[in-house]
Amino acid sequence: MTATNKGTVLIAEDERSIRVLLRTYLETEGYRVREAADGRETLAEIARVVPDTLLLDLSMPPPQGMEVLRFLRTADMPRKPAVIILTAYGSVKLAVEAMKLGALEFLEKPASPEVLLTTLERVHAEQMLAQDKSLDSYDALLARARIALSDGEFDRAESLLLRAAPLGKEDPLYWNLLGLYAELGGDLDLARKYYGHALRQNSNYAPAQQNMRRLYELRTFGRSDEPPALSE
Repeated sequence: MTATNKGTVLIAEDERSIRVLLRTYLETEGYRVREAADGRETLAEIARVVPDTLLLDLSMPPPQGMEVLRFLRTADMPRKPAVIILTAYGSVKLAVEAMKLGALEFLEKPASPEVLLTTLERVHAEQMLAQDKSLDSYDALLARARIALSDGEFDRAESLLLRAAPLGKEDPLYWNLLGLYAELGGDLDLARKYYGHALRQNSNYAPAQQNMRRLYELRTFGRSDEPPALSE
């Protein structure tokens, strides 16, 4: 096992086989891992010791993932875990609401160990950037904007995105984040415009491709099986 500890991850997932798989891999990579099989156990684990990251299944036994998110949104806590949603294909219709309640990333089950590790590392790096108030770099501004969006602080997110604008005009990540800001605010036409700007900067930028495809499906079929894509 890796000697360096990378923080604590709480796996809130009702399928034991998935918990064992994720736990084995994450512990090998140096993470401390705790488990919860349903919403009640999840809340009890969070009350005991707040994890650094919560891998949260939306469809586990009650209280389900959305209720856990709502609790975290309103709870008076000194700090809150970074939330990564675990979703089964076809069960992500609540993904935008989950983002509004604080979710930072989405992983489709079964998530490969490599994708999981990359996502955890990215979320951790963004959390560190956002928390270091001495930094005012472009990357730090975007990290703070993402966290402001997940915290429901839309005015703050808008302010941070405006500050990042001079350096973001050719960055598809910036335009994709603007699209998410517009979408969370309910303006799907503006969101589509921003996702289009992201693709003009890089036609192969996968998050913007997914978001454009998702908006098309929502408008055409009234539903989509894809969650919002925040970053690669």
